[in-house]
Amino acid sequence: MSASALSKDYERNGVVFPIAVLAPDEVTNYRNALEAVAFLCGESKRFDNLHLFFPWAYRLATHEAVLDAVENILGPDLVIDGTLVFYKPPRDDSYASWHQDSVYSGWHLTPSVSAWIALTPSDQTNGCMRAIPGSHKLGLLDHENIQDPNLLNRRGERISADVDESQAVGIVLRPGEMSLHHTNIVHGSKSNGSDGPRIGFIVRFVTSRTTNRERAVVQAHGNGDCSHLKLAARPVDENIETALAAWRSVRR
Repeated sequence: MSASALSKDYERNGVVFPIAVLAPDEVTNYRNALEAVAFLCGESKRFDNLHLFFPWAYRLATHEAVLDAVENILGPDLVIDGTLVFYKPPRDDSYASWHQDSVYSGWHLTPSVSAWIALTPSDQTNGCMRAIPGSHKLGLLDHENIQDPNLLNRRGERISADVDESQAVGIVLRPGEMSLHHTNIVHGSKSNGSDGPRIGFIVRFVTSRTTNRERAVVQAHGNGDCSHLKLAARPVDENIETALAAWRSVRR
């Protein structure tokens, strides 16, 4: 897909996919690294901001092919505001309700885009992301918080109004492919009914125009003025045990 076609599709639909970013050997290496963390964490299904503590996660979040694609949307000034891994085990009931990423993040107030990188197949059988094309143009919608132990949304957020699921499109990806989606697009996912895990590594990109919210960000590309931001150092400790201990010490 050309840069202009990618940009036009994103503007029209609020989501664009598939975009090839990783070679097969890279997928294997990144997945093995993530599986090792998941094994040590037991039943965890989401992992926030691994890129601040694990060098492999930092390398994935700042991968040249990922940055090149995101640059077509945001330009060369790229800042990573956070990362998130959703790990759905085989035959698992966890799901993501219909929501917008902007509801608590404030990303709709600044140029932003989310990259969803598949480390396993992501399709209808294992609960791929589903989105309502064009819904990013509706603006910020009302949400409510619900209590459900199977819900992956951290705060239990769910769009209050009924969502016409007949308009939903499955964001089907092969390992090493990614999608880019707008912070206001209505999206969610169903449970994993397959015999294998579904693993997605998500990177939240903003620019140096974002305001400082007293949390560490990474200047991933460009020379934008980040003097007002709290910049994180690149992690260098390749020892999984010490990196995991550091991550756990600050995890909320």
